[in-house]
Amino acid sequence: MATTSYLYHSMGLTFYRHCRTDYVNGWIYHHVELKADKRRCRGCGAPAHELTLAGAFERTFFAPPAGRKPQFVVLRGHRQHCARCGKTLREPIHFAAGKRRCLRSFARLVVELCSLMTLKHVAAHLGIGWDMAKDLYKEHLRKVARPRLSRLRYLAVDEFATHKGHRYMTIVLDLETGAIVHAQEGKGSEALLPFLKLLKRLRAPLQAIAMDMSPAYLLAVREVFGDTLDVVHDPYHVVAMASRALDETRRDLYRHLDPEARRYIKGSRFILLRGLENLKPSGLQRLAELMEINEPLYQAYLLKEDLRQFWSLPDRDSAEVFLDDWVDQARALNLKHFRKLANSLDRARPGLLAYFVHRISSGPIEGTNNKVKVLKRQAYGFRDMEYFKLRLLTLHTLTYAFPG
Repeated sequence: MATTSYLYHSMGLTFYRHCRTDYVNGWIYHHVELKADKRRCRGCGAPAHELTLAGAFERTFFAPPAGRKPQFVVLRGHRQHCARCGKTLREPIHFAAGKRRCLRSFARLVVELCSLMTLKHVAAHLGIGWDMAKDLYKEHLRKVARPRLSRLRYLAVDEFATHKGHRYMTIVLDLETGAIVHAQEGKGSEALLPFLKLLKRLRAPLQAIAMDMSPAYLLAVREVFGDTLDVVHDPYHVVAMASRALDETRRDLYRHLDPEARRYIKGSRFILLRGLENLKPSGLQRLAELMEINEPLYQAYLLKEDLRQFWSLPDRDSAEVFLDDWVDQARALNLKHFRKLANSLDRARPGLLAYFVHRISSGPIEGTNNKVKVLKRQAYGFRDMEYFKLRLLTLHTLTYAFPG
């Protein structure tokens, strides 16, 4: 049979006396009431000798289970009339927060389990609704999801799709800790501006922000910080632009060739997009055939491969010389898509050369985007956007111990 000491040590019930324990259909109900000398007025805090009992009530609370058996605490409470303030109020409940129908120890158990498995499995394990599990976990996340913005130095910015129909969310990653420090719906400057203005007010020691070549994010940075903050364009996105230009060039050339010459270009797409070091002997032979049949396409491939070597250069000066030479070659090739790419890289010159000062990229945020996709799949999407943002802000601390 349960005792007052058992309830204190197992559930954290202080100031309460154990009355009895009932066993109903495999469920355990512990009946408790507040000790007389521990009574206080909920309004003014008057002690027990100034209170008069003025009615009773009963409430049932979820408690941590005993093995696989659900446990509940049934409070036999009272209304109290206070001689000091003249109010008649229900006695304060010390073991539950607000209007929660669960013990604080039960809420802690839910939070601990949510760090190990999904809400669905936590709810099934404890015999509660998933919405109750989510509310308890969400309340906990509100307390812990508070990034230290005043210490940020290196950031990365990117967006991902939250729903079908071109609905996006912008996230900002602290490159030194791997933590998401900002999440906001949208993919334009309006999703980033308030956060940047907050960092400026906090006088965060920002040194650089890594991002793709999207003009929206760049304009937001320049609007808030002007030219005092370096923007580093991500190598992955720049090489992807070169690969896209090469692919569009291949398509244009294919359209204007006669049927006999087309058969040499047909099926060459993935050979051209693959890195030279990853080509098999058959791929190298096919590349040699392309050089003989269509020299402009081969030259475009070599330009794409040259650009991949840009980020392995030792310093900014050699990188600037390389970039000047590459832009001149791309323009001299007289291919529409590479001429357009050369102009884009020439305009983005400060962001490309800033890499050799800070040596950062948005690669880590691309990896974080994969974690976000896994989180979305596990939950089959999120309807509560506040809860989704809280999960993102604590994503770097979460590793499920159980699959699913």
